[in-house]
Amino acid sequence: MINADFHTHSTYCDGKNTLEEMLDAAIDKKMAAIGFSGHSHTSFDESYCMSKEDTEKYIRDILLMKKRNKEDIEIYLGIEKDRFTDMTEFDRFDYVIGSVHYVLKDGYYIPVDESADAFKENIEKYYGGDYYAFCEDYYELLSSIADDSSVSIIGHFDLVTKFNENDCIFDTSDKRYISAVNEAIYRLAASGKILEINTGAISRGYRKEPYPSEDILVKWRKLGGKIIFSGDAHSTEGLCYAFENARKTAEKCGFKKACILKNNEFIEISL
Repeated sequence: MINADFHTHSTYCDGKNTLEEMLDAAIDKKMAAIGFSGHSHTSFDESYCMSKEDTEKYIRDILLMKKRNKEDIEIYLGIEKDRFTDMTEFDRFDYVIGSVHYVLKDGYYIPVDESADAFKENIEKYYGGDYYAFCEDYYELLSSIADDSSVSIIGHFDLVTKFNENDCIFDTSDKRYISAVNEAIYRLAASGKILEINTGAISRGYRKEPYPSEDILVKWRKLGGKIIFSGDAHSTEGLCYAFENARKTAEKCGFKKACILKNNEFIEISL
């Protein structure tokens, strides 16, 4: 059983609990490690991310927690780097998660995961209702993270399907969608980055299965890609959420190992 979570959020960004509350919950759950990964600053939308000032406080607070912690748990200073962040320095962090939360179209940053209604309205307005054109732009942006040497982990690969349970909005078996997915998979796998199996949408009631889909995971495994389990926790309840479900999914897709951070290094352990 994997009992470490490296994709977590606090009140420094859009999480519900403080850093201290998240750490206390991790200790109560007897987790081996917790990594904090606040959202990096994006100037065009500050509603969900850390401000520049709070980023400095966030770093100081976590470094202090590391010094003060006397429990048998490892604490890591991470950050979730949005593709359009205006931050430039990431060498102060133990690890970086690379994610796409927006697609830039006609000068407007379209949020990928704000709400189902906003998702449909924006694609109708900016893409003429062509969901596959939107997905092509999304996956092209995601694949470009392959060239970002600061990023170790790819966040919620198929986030575009957050509101698409049972293909209720668009067909994920469409050739255009599959082609866009495949191009991103090949490029990211070749970069050697780690793909997270993310249970965040399950904990918040949007999906019944983790990101990414099993089809994507099978392709990733065939390309020799590595995985890591992620709760994408925005509250204490989300820590390591449904990791047993995620483990079974990983095994079903042919994985025998998953990554964790141990002593400041990514290592693989058996499932």
